[in-house]
Amino acid sequence: MVMGTRQLESLVKERYRSGTLTIKDALQIFDRLLVAKSPAPSIISFNQLFTALTHMKNSNNHYATVFALFNRLTQPKIVSASPSTCTYCILISYCIRINQPRLGLVFLGRFIKGGQRAEPNIFNPLLKGLCSQNRISEAISIVLNKMPKLGCTPNVISYNTVLDGLCKEGEVSKAFNLFDRMLSGGIAPDVVTYNSLIDGLCKEGAISKAFSLFERMLSEGIVPNVITYSTLINGLCKEGDTEKAEDLLSYMISEGLQPDVVTYNTLVDGLCKKGQLGKAVEMLQSMVSKGHDPDVVTYTTIIDALCKEGETENAEELLCNMISRGTNPDVQTYSTLIDGLCKLDKLEKAKKLLNEMVSKGILLDTVTCTIIVDALCKKGEPDRAEKLLFDMIDQGATPNLITYTSVINGYSKLGCWKELIRVFKHMVDRGFLPDEVTYGSMMDSLCKQGQIKEAQKLLDLMVRGGIKPDVVSYRILLIGYANYGTIDDMMKILDRMQLNHVAPDLSTYTSVLKAYAKNKKVDQIMCVLTRMKQEGVKPDIVASAPILELLLEMGRHEDAKVVMDQTSGKTND
Repeated sequence: MVMGTRQLESLVKERYRSGTLTIKDALQIFDRLLVAKSPAPSIISFNQLFTALTHMKNSNNHYATVFALFNRLTQPKIVSASPSTCTYCILISYCIRINQPRLGLVFLGRFIKGGQRAEPNIFNPLLKGLCSQNRISEAISIVLNKMPKLGCTPNVISYNTVLDGLCKEGEVSKAFNLFDRMLSGGIAPDVVTYNSLIDGLCKEGAISKAFSLFERMLSEGIVPNVITYSTLINGLCKEGDTEKAEDLLSYMISEGLQPDVVTYNTLVDGLCKKGQLGKAVEMLQSMVSKGHDPDVVTYTTIIDALCKEGETENAEELLCNMISRGTNPDVQTYSTLIDGLCKLDKLEKAKKLLNEMVSKGILLDTVTCTIIVDALCKKGEPDRAEKLLFDMIDQGATPNLITYTSVINGYSKLGCWKELIRVFKHMVDRGFLPDEVTYGSMMDSLCKQGQIKEAQKLLDLMVRGGIKPDVVSYRILLIGYANYGTIDDMMKILDRMQLNHVAPDLSTYTSVLKAYAKNKKVDQIMCVLTRMKQEGVKPDIVASAPILELLLEMGRHEDAKVVMDQTSGKTND
């Protein structure tokens, strides 16, 4: 059945309001509206189609279609409806939602070129997009220059958008300059204006100025909202003034405003950070008694504070209470409690909690698993840690460099270098490039096992991989040569350090001097001491004692005097 213009328009209106318009339907109706002539369709129907298309699921993927339809609508041969200000608003807003303010500027250019009367609502979405991309200076230029030039006076939304952008960037003084321009232009601020400025001041730590602005807001008859009070409460908590924050909460309630969960969470967090855990728990109980439902953030904040105080049993009890009240813990909640249990060496409880988390369908994450892996390794059970690492991979979680390094460190401390190499190879196979800490741990394990040549190969591999060995890596190798290798190779390592611009520290030189003293290599000792003097490293009594004992035993009193003078800081230039 052929449908007339008014029937098509009614169909668009009905499907638009019901939200049942598909992309296929929209394209078909658009084609039919485009050629309708008697009577010509209203631009309202086209705008409804554009609105539907730009708000559909996965609308980010439809931008080429949307822009093509707009181009068809604006073709010179089309005698149908012309794009209105509303059309451009829809398309500019869409460009901002898909994070394409550049395209929004293009549509703005088309709008201005079309000679239509500019209104603030055509600019406001664009201002929001520019601010979201930290292009604040462009947004300011539009408000102060482009809009007035086109005969368009920015409204309170225009100013609020840019003021908020400036405050979020920490440009509070510039925000107040713009605020003054806003007032001088006769634009009355609203609660949103003051909320942005108060938030900016609070983030700067200028809490007294924030309260002065709050008082000014009240004097002008602007009623604060929940956001205003929550922002000030957050600012007070960051300053550690939880007592005043509690007073403000009470005042807010007395003024007839009910705090939301964000307000309560802000204060709970502030109390926990101040060490006022008892008050935080009381706040939680107060929330419940007043009919406010604590969320996962509320519970997790208090669980974290309890764990930091070592009160893991109370934290476990709170977790059970949370679940019984219908609030589901998330991975952060479990991770927090697991970390607390691991720090108290309650590994079996931590592992049980991990299994509970998985059984609830919460996916294992890297942080949670790494916490238990590290705890097992510190307890001397790297084999169990390695098993957990592979279980983690089997369940779809991705270990990171820290996870692998924890297992490598665990095996390193036990001298299990074969197991260490196995984990190292697995790590590299999965595309993780070890850092100097991982290499250092492996080199230390190999050196303790007398595998000096293997440790040297690792150092070479480290360099080839683009990682510059630090002084700790070289010291590990030097100690390895001192204990198991050729003592003469130690000087070669020192030379290599110098060549690679790595300055040996006192600890490194002390290790070398002790090794030479033990092997009675006096000439090498004096050579190292000369090098230390040149580099401005003064030996301490720990380094000097075995050397002096050896020199006096061998009757080299002049050399002993040189060592004593160098240790005390005297010069013999």
